[in-house]
Amino acid sequence: MMRKGISPLIATIMLIAFTMIVAGIIAGWATQFVTQSRSELQFCSKAQMLIQRAYYDNTSKTLTLALFNTGDVPLDGFSVRITYNNETITSEKFEDLNISYQEIKTAVVLTDDTLKQIAVQSLQCRGAQDMINRYDVQGIGFKSF
Repeated sequence: MMRKGISPLIATIMLIAFTMIVAGIIAGWATQFVTQSRSELQFCSKAQMLIQRAYYDNTSKTLTLALFNTGDVPLDGFSVRITYNNETITSEKFEDLNISYQEIKTAVVLTDDTLKQIAVQSLQCRGAQDMINRYDVQGIGFKSF
């Protein structure tokens, strides 16, 4: 019995068809990815936030931050990163903290008075962030390192 392979013409047509199917799948994914990235970028370009006030309570060892959404879109979730005098860093997430635009809400963090710098960043829009130094925190004042 003689075995025959597929003809070169059929093989070429099948190869072109397979290539077109793969190209269609990749094009569909790329279109969806670009559309989603563009809408997120447009949304986050209107996002801004500010640490309006920071107060340290030496009795309870808590830092209270008044966060002001100065942008034009609501923000969901924040991360507070504290750098200390010995260069160690702690971070706490407030995933349930939602701030509508032009609204102020507070976040309370347990810490000590050796903090050097506080940075707050939106989890939703990474560009919406602010940072302050220990000198801007009421209740700590100026202390030499």
